Amino acid sequence: MVRRMALAVTMGLVAGLATAAPNAGAQTCTHDSSAYSDAGAPGTGPVNDPLFPRQWGLTQIKAPAAWTRGAHGSGATIAVIDTGADLSHPDLQANLVPGADFVPGGGDCPGAQDENGHGTHVSGIAAAVTNNGVGVAGTAPDAKVMPLRALDADGSGEDPWIVAAIHHAADNGAKVINMSLGGLPVVGQAPQLNEEMEEAVAYAWSKGVTIVAAAGNETFPLCSYPAAARYAICVAATDRRGAPSYYSNFPDDPDQTVGVRAPGGAGSPFCEDDEDIWSTIWPGSDFDCQGDGSLSGYDTLAGTSMASPFAAGLAAMLSGQGLTNAQIMECFKTTSSNKGGFDPVYGYGIIDADAATATCAPQTTPSYAPTQTAASGDGSGSTGSTPTGQSGGGSSGTGGGSGTGSPDAGGLALQATVLRATRASIIRTGLVKVRLTANRPVSGRLAALVTRRGHRALRVGSKRFTLTKAGSRTVRIRLTRRGLTLLRRSRSASLRVKYAAPGARGYAATAAPLTAS
Repeated sequence: MVRRMALAVTMGLVAGLATAAPNAGAQTCTHDSSAYSDAGAPGTGPVNDPLFPRQWGLTQIKAPAAWTRGAHGSGATIAVIDTGADLSHPDLQANLVPGADFVPGGGDCPGAQDENGHGTHVSGIAAAVTNNGVGVAGTAPDAKVMPLRALDADGSGEDPWIVAAIHHAADNGAKVINMSLGGLPVVGQAPQLNEEMEEAVAYAWSKGVTIVAAAGNETFPLCSYPAAARYAICVAATDRRGAPSYYSNFPDDPDQTVGVRAPGGAGSPFCEDDEDIWSTIWPGSDFDCQGDGSLSGYDTLAGTSMASPFAAGLAAMLSGQGLTNAQIMECFKTTSSNKGGFDPVYGYGIIDADAATATCAPQTTPSYAPTQTAASGDGSGSTGSTPTGQSGGGSSGTGGGSGTGSPDAGGLALQATVLRATRASIIRTGLVKVRLTANRPVSGRLAALVTRRGHRALRVGSKRFTLTKAGSRTVRIRLTRRGLTLLRRSRSASLRVKYAAPGARGYAATAAPLTAS
């Protein structure tokens, strides 16, 4: 059975209900240096990348402390199975090794060139060129990235494409595989056994590869596939304060898959919002907001898609120190913030690059022995995946489904996604735009909420909606004067949208804007 997968960013996906593709059909594949901002003057500190002070995720996992002892991931290659990477990006180019394209028929751009933006963002978190005086820093600055394009321009793909990419990575020298993608879980059920994915992950493991994957963005208490595979590390997301991100699945699985948390962001609807994760982006992507003062080639996204490459970067650091994949998995268990203990919300805890690189060594770290019983299920596998942290189209990748209402007894599937925009444009227009997609007629209500640190959420706008037939429509919520004042005065004020309809309720995910703003 062919299954679809999608991206694991906080942009909504319902299997079978495709969202608008970021920059679908783009003709400009690569760009010259003028298309990329340098992001400001070189900074001071552990590294001189201008955006490093805003990359709180690196601080949260204590990466700078690991760098001081020489843990940079030298000699390790991270295969990023995703939408590809921007092959001309000045903050990635020097760290890229030859990749490959597994999307049948290719796309408008040749080879592993990104046509979406998600894979470029993930690659930069893992191993952007660091201390070069421009842009961002990567978790493993000396690791190499092998871009493997197995998701199309919509951010979706099929299991056979992902499986082929896993085998290619394992057979061509990758030490780490990152998959910020996955299949949607079935509400109320443990992840169904995906034998094809289990076998591919087990093959890579047998070749000495550490496999890292995003937990998924459905606010589900278990990891989705491929993160649920017993030889994979399942990575859930935290926000800037180290709390579980509201959209994130839990890093837990019935067959005791190793689960941890890492920085994924708050899921803000604002472009270039420091509550989310800064990284490289393809300038042709709609994820790269191009408004006044925006930084072309860099932007923030949120999702377990963003959390996974932090863990992949740490795995590359440990591989560079000579640890085997079994030792790396054991090291994640024992040095993450729960110090070897497990709880269903944090798993083994937030990853800790300082503790891991200081205490784990080839001579002393035991080898992890995965359980031999795979997750229960009927073998039919998951329905699809999308990138974990971006809008998906119902194929292979980890769909960010935090804005997806689960089907009720009558079969309603409702998706709500907030269209990302600059903070300035929302304040200027007073409007928040929400894209609603349903498989049948439905009516409900949207509520805009502003939250400030230490305060309860305040409702700052509401709107009733009706879809008279299956399909999509965009609804505009007008914010109150008080809400706009809070957003104008406080950079820490966050905006979320809650939705409620018969049989479906929750928080809307965030998505790329349909038009740049």
